[in-house]
Amino acid sequence: MNRISTEKLYNPIYDSLSISEKQELLNNLADTYDLDLLCFKEFTDFGKLTYTAEFRSKEGIEFVFVPGECVKLGIDFKGRKPSEIFNEENLYDLAYSFIDEYEDETDIQDYITRIKEKLEDDEFISTIEDYLNNNFSKEETVLIHPMLVQKDYSETCWKDILDDELKENKEWQKMIEDAEKKGISEITVHKSICLYKENGSWHGKLYRETMFKELLQGITDTGFSLPTKREWEYLAGKGCRSIFPWGNNMDFSMKLRHIEFMDDDEEYTLEKENFFGLYIADDPYCREIVYDDGIFSYKGGDGGRNICGGLGPVWGYFPVSPYFEEKDEEIGEYINGGYDFFRRVIRIVKR
Repeated sequence: MNRISTEKLYNPIYDSLSISEKQELLNNLADTYDLDLLCFKEFTDFGKLTYTAEFRSKEGIEFVFVPGECVKLGIDFKGRKPSEIFNEENLYDLAYSFIDEYEDETDIQDYITRIKEKLEDDEFISTIEDYLNNNFSKEETVLIHPMLVQKDYSETCWKDILDDELKENKEWQKMIEDAEKKGISEITVHKSICLYKENGSWHGKLYRETMFKELLQGITDTGFSLPTKREWEYLAGKGCRSIFPWGNNMDFSMKLRHIEFMDDDEEYTLEKENFFGLYIADDPYCREIVYDDGIFSYKGGDGGRNICGGLGPVWGYFPVSPYFEEKDEEIGEYINGGYDFFRRVIRIVKR
């Protein structure tokens, strides 16, 4: 087994290597960490790209290699007016949610006038500024070490029911029969059981209350770690200097989950591999658990709080920003299996 030259796993050195040199390093990583190398691949998204490899662990978990980098993370809004950050369309959407309903919705011009008045209201502008300053991580230059990162995120608390066990349980079979009669393909009893039909067959999973510490112990016992806040920010944004990896503004041509006029049967714009080959949820309901020096917190969502509150696409999707964080959020001992997800990482160390 060739020894890994860890300094070559950091950018800008890694990016400057030839394809064959990268492949040699990636093959060595597979040998060192006992992974099956599935393929080499270049991923590109929002003008950023990475040549990497996909791996599979003995547990069947897929990983990709993410190079290390000394990078600026977080975002500084100090001294920047909302009109300098957002375009008119996004500003109108930010104001829209705070306009009281009125009877004659056909008078569009009057409605636009009211939005413009709202955007000239110092108190409202202060609300936007306070939100940006209090709910996004501050700028900091950080050294991110190279990692093998789980390609997709995993759900928490739910455990698969064996097919034979599902078939032998009369109560569950009765639930499936009733669902078939009603033409339903999924039954979920809150924090109890979920039965669902996939490729013509029924499957199930049971809910098991899980503590954050319990989850972490299970992850570390199998040789993995949870990412830190800053690591997750890098995985989701690759050091972007804007609210989202694509810029500061929501693109209303995107197909996004939970937005009524965008939500349809077509493929959702953001639900694809990013510039590292990772599936980041980009769904405000799905938040990932991160861990820093004994403290658990969330990145990537707010459990749908803004969306559920009827705040529209821009307010609603702020939580998917790599840099969004709710500083006042209280986290208890138990995971919420409906909204909380996690991603395993392997930090690459010199051997």
